Amino acid sequence: MNSDKKILICDKIEPEGVDLLKESGFTILENPTITPEELLEVISEVHVVVVRSRTKITESVINSGKILELICRPGTGIDNIDSSTAEKNNIPVFTSVEASTNAVAELTISLAVSLARSIPLADRSLKDNQWIKNSILGSELRGKTFGIIGLGRIGRRTGILASALEMKVIGFEKQIVDKDYLSKYNVTQVELNELLSKSDFISLHLPATPETIHMIGKEQFELMKNTSFLINTARGQLIVESDLFDALSNNKIAGAALDVFETEPPTNTDLIKLKNLIATPHIGAQIIEAQKEASIVIAQKIINFYSENKTTE
Repeated sequence: MNSDKKILICDKIEPEGVDLLKESGFTILENPTITPEELLEVISEVHVVVVRSRTKITESVINSGKILELICRPGTGIDNIDSSTAEKNNIPVFTSVEASTNAVAELTISLAVSLARSIPLADRSLKDNQWIKNSILGSELRGKTFGIIGLGRIGRRTGILASALEMKVIGFEKQIVDKDYLSKYNVTQVELNELLSKSDFISLHLPATPETIHMIGKEQFELMKNTSFLINTARGQLIVESDLFDALSNNKIAGAALDVFETEPPTNTDLIKLKNLIATPHIGAQIIEAQKEASIVIAQKIINFYSENKTTE
């Protein structure tokens, strides 16, 4: 029976997943506005904690979870979870990255189109009663080189969409990528510097780790074409924002689109005010289908965990 297992849901998730857990007999505690202090008080009483990006699962939280067996994140990144402490305590960390794969990939391609056709500028100017048709000269995506840094689940899906638009897709990934994928979608695996120098569009699809934080800075911008566009729908920490500001201000690259920032909400207002930057408030997975799917996927993983580990007490 699961009735003796308490699940604390700290942030708002779609009801479909919550209903699944209730139907499976779990005791559900919901507190979508929980504070860090409240979390520390209650964590010792629960077996599973479910968080989105707002709630931080720190070392002290994990160590205070005397009966904590599982940490769940309906979403992709686990920047807000001390995964190393969780590992030391033999507590698995589950995500639902598969639920938002297509959503983030679609946003990435949408931002590429918006950059290529100056859609935000066209929209703003017309709303300001300016008809600047002759000043806006865009370019096709067809035939352009789309560089993907990180050929994981989202990166690969983005490659499929870019390939469908008849773009030349190249990708950087330290691991060996499935040859069937590369051949089926005409994706060429290259080294990072080659990707930076050849791409018309560069899209980031990596987690924030000690190895990847600030991997795109002044040195990398120097390698890029001055007609290239940079897109980041992964993690804001991948880019040195001050170097991006300089690159955009000095036209070292043509433009950029950011859905993620080093600090969220962003404090670098000078950067987001640049005319050749498109900024969106981390909406990669903010679609109805992805939110519902994330809730269901994480609930099913919890159910499966306890059905496969019936001796866990």
